[in-house]
Amino acid sequence: MAIHQIRDKYKIYKAEKSAEVRFRKELSRLLIDQYGKGPFIQEQIQTIITYCLNYYIDHFKNICIEEQHFYFYQFVFMLHEDAVELAVLHKSKLNSNNISGEYFSIYRRILKFILETACDVNIVIKKPGPNALKEIYQTLDELIFLGDMILACVSSYAEQSMIEDVCEIQFDKNDLYVFSRRHHYNFVFDQIINEWTTNVEKVVVDTNFDDLFQAVHRCFGIHYQDVGHLIADIHTQHHFTNGFNWDALPSNLGRLFSIPYSIAEQFFKGLTLDKHNKMSLLDLACRPYNMNRYLYRPIIIWNVNGKDFAFCGKNAWTEAIIQLISNAIPWGKASVEWMNNDCFKRYVHTKENDHDKWLDDAAEKILEKENCFFDRNIKKLKNGIDSVNIDVKDLGEIDFVIIVPEIKKILVTDCKHLLTRYDAVNMKNDFNAFTKPSGKKKSYNQTMNNKTTWFEANKSVVQSHFRLKYDQPDLNLDEYRVEGIFIINTPTLYMYSSKYRIYTIDQLQRVIRGNFAGKKYLVHIDNESESRIINVTYPYFKKPVTRNIVDPFGSSAKN
Repeated sequence: MAIHQIRDKYKIYKAEKSAEVRFRKELSRLLIDQYGKGPFIQEQIQTIITYCLNYYIDHFKNICIEEQHFYFYQFVFMLHEDAVELAVLHKSKLNSNNISGEYFSIYRRILKFILETACDVNIVIKKPGPNALKEIYQTLDELIFLGDMILACVSSYAEQSMIEDVCEIQFDKNDLYVFSRRHHYNFVFDQIINEWTTNVEKVVVDTNFDDLFQAVHRCFGIHYQDVGHLIADIHTQHHFTNGFNWDALPSNLGRLFSIPYSIAEQFFKGLTLDKHNKMSLLDLACRPYNMNRYLYRPIIIWNVNGKDFAFCGKNAWTEAIIQLISNAIPWGKASVEWMNNDCFKRYVHTKENDHDKWLDDAAEKILEKENCFFDRNIKKLKNGIDSVNIDVKDLGEIDFVIIVPEIKKILVTDCKHLLTRYDAVNMKNDFNAFTKPSGKKKSYNQTMNNKTTWFEANKSVVQSHFRLKYDQPDLNLDEYRVEGIFIINTPTLYMYSSKYRIYTIDQLQRVIRGNFAGKKYLVHIDNESESRIINVTYPYFKKPVTRNIVDPFGSSAKN
């Protein structure tokens, strides 16, 4: 059965595997003709992944362009509305043996890919044929497989830039390609996935809807509830899957609530996606936090029978507002149209400045509860009657300096409030911020290196500062070691192999108590070609050094 009813209400389409056979066979032949069967070095693999990605994208776009039937896109639109409501109201808790959480997450993104690509399609309304539903299912099977492989390719490409010697491409006995990870990496991913899930649930985000609604009223003169009433009224007149004239939004807001057309137009344009501002499919996959996405612009424009119509699902609208509040505005991001409103731009930057303090505040509460010596937002260190300024070029303010007697360490600590990431493509942005300078801006690691070097050389100044701050004249830090660490609000892949240790906020208490123990794994790899044991410790994503397994009967397995 292709359609599954979840929670007795929501329809989720489960793709059949039939589409994989055709595309995988064709692409495998192309890869062998072009590159041979390997084995491949990492540089070759990167080229092959790019080739595969272009193949999948071209076929995905071509299928959408050729699929002009309105009822197909209307069907996908309804499926997306169900999926969003299930994700928002029930936090993707499916209670289903047929639909996995992993499938559901990918499925939602692919439905968005289809709806956004439809902006480029010349859609037509015509009477469906006798096999219309079967044809819709077949097209969905193809697009879901291709979309899945697009996401797999960009994920593999991103992993290559962060993890040493990670990707493997081989061909099975039927000459079909097989993508995999080398060494112990799959094992580590399996081990940490539950940790990611637990930490994501603890992420500190803004949920202040009223704050946004007040800003909309202050800057646009629009009462948010009036917008809701207007869209509900339009849905009453036109079923939400049938579309309406986009101009009805600003025109009726002016007619009913006396909002100047230019202001109403600016507001709704900031929530609208069409063929002029939509991203390419490649960018959709590789730049998922760009604002020109259906995720942030829930009013989508399709050309139907030669005329542009707007479509706006109530659940897509709700999701967009939630995402704007939690994953965009606090990082200084909003649509270009909204940022052209000077008042709203100031609001966004105020939120951006405020949100930097959220994680610091959470960390401070933990430190106070632990009764340890620390100082926050340090720009100067007291050294007797004088102060030493550290808020200078190449050094700068430090979020926390923490004295930990249990492990005899001075923790130079920076807090980094990251966007919540769910895949390697997004986490590559974090990796770049920590490891790669951008323009005149140093990487987080470079700045931390400067800070730890200075503190190691000026340990006596640190000692004087804390003696005075806590009235502890006998405090002695001679045997303490300086260590730089980062505190983050949400897990990211780089934390498992970073130069400076990165801890999530819920791990901070164990770090301060000196009982944070990094996990150790003994991984046994045994297959036809080799048998070996890998001792996996931090950093977990590093090409392993292995040892031979000695056969008790006198032979040994070569590593």
